Amino acid sequence: MLIIKFLFPFFFSFPQGQVGAADHEFKMSVTEVVYVEEKKAFEVKVYLFTDDLTATLTGDPNAALPASKTIGDYVLKHLKLSVNDGKQVLTFQSIRQKNDQVLATFSTPVFTQKIKKINVKNSLLIEKFKEQTNMVYALLPGKGRETELLNAGDVEGEFSF
Repeated sequence: MLIIKFLFPFFFSFPQGQVGAADHEFKMSVTEVVYVEEKKAFEVKVYLFTDDLTATLTGDPNAALPASKTIGDYVLKHLKLSVNDGKQVLTFQSIRQKNDQVLATFSTPVFTQKIKKINVKNSLLIEKFKEQTNMVYALLPGKGRETELLNAGDVEGEFSF
């Protein structure tokens, strides 16, 4: 929990233009897996540094941000979600760029079972950056938040509730 309190605000607090590919030494993404009771579905938000994403997708960290579909397809290829051992279909919702980060949002179909276990496979940006860390956290109403730090050596995490 301490790492989230330290890194999460740090990761999302850079004013536009201050962070470039050569400027930040650490390579990190944050993925939120949140069950929204009102919708009876999961919302998944993926936060990525823009320059890391463009370097991975185009080879140039200073390139223009690729099309939303390209980003959505890339995330869907590298992020898998299972709940209670059943694969969840992620549906691309939107891309939003703010400052030096990109937020990609996804949703799942309605899920009404009691949630016992969530498995996440996250290999985002690892093909470009071997030192990449992908922080994933799962949040269920009334259960609190659980966190996994994934990397090139371990791209899968499990949350038990």
